[in-house]
Amino acid sequence: MYLGGLRSSTITLPDGRRLGIAEYGDPAALPVLYCHGFPSCRLEPSMLPVSGIRLIAVDRPGYGLSDPLSGRTLLDWPQDIASVADALGLGRFAVAGVSGGAPYAAACAARLKDRIIGLALICGIAPPGEGKEGANGAGWEAGGAAARLMTLDRLPGTVPVIAALARRLVVGVDSPRLLRTLLRFGHLPEPDRAVLSAGFGIPVLDNFREALRQGIGGAVADARIYARPWGFDPAGIVAPTVIWHGNLDNQVPVAAAEVYARLIPHARLCLLEGEGHFSLVVRHHHAILASLFAIAERYAGDDVTSHARACPGLDA
Repeated sequence: MYLGGLRSSTITLPDGRRLGIAEYGDPAALPVLYCHGFPSCRLEPSMLPVSGIRLIAVDRPGYGLSDPLSGRTLLDWPQDIASVADALGLGRFAVAGVSGGAPYAAACAARLKDRIIGLALICGIAPPGEGKEGANGAGWEAGGAAARLMTLDRLPGTVPVIAALARRLVVGVDSPRLLRTLLRFGHLPEPDRAVLSAGFGIPVLDNFREALRQGIGGAVADARIYARPWGFDPAGIVAPTVIWHGNLDNQVPVAAAEVYARLIPHARLCLLEGEGHFSLVVRHHHAILASLFAIAERYAGDDVTSHARACPGLDA
């Protein structure tokens, strides 16, 4: 696991809760608040080198080092992020969300318009039911792992049971053995199998284990949040936005990226052929960070709430 530059700590919020954070990259560079995937934690970025930005990853409530928040909703997160930014002395900043972190990043961009100078949505879960209707009546999520996650919320009592079993598996089985099981039965596309087999699989599973260190509460809350109305309209996002997705992603189908592109018309959509859910980030993290840096730096001194702007062309 790449741990260069990792700085980990907790921040106490005005209501007394603690949130775990980890910082990567250059402390003097452009700040980017990072919303991790599902189930995951602040250590997610530690698997890859980070340079040229100040990346601040925050554990959501109930994950890693963060205290739980009973009955939390998606719209509780922007205020938590604002409090973290205040504690770190940040005025304006960019925000990035990977997979299950994308809804949280989008919520920040929608609610903190005067502070967000750039948004990156990376293989991200989109609002439920949006997009073309699938065979099971779902929208973009039809046919992917996200569909199974969202369906669970409609069956009373199922989410906690599944989450508890998953935690027992992740925490109770050593990472090498669990990786062999994942590669054998996980129905992953070849690009994802390749990167997980090449050294990234163990860190991914270690990250899952840290995420669930205090129990399943954070994961249960997330699963419910993804499947229910989000409480905001992504069309109201005005920050410069870039969307990245691999066309072979079978965890979050590529239709999710198309939904975001429709809901945020000024966003730049980057669809990469031959990439899956994991391989997209592993193989293209430099380009993803460069694209976010480019749009955020260009508008760092501007009033991003004045009007929605089209993203500039990407140099990376």
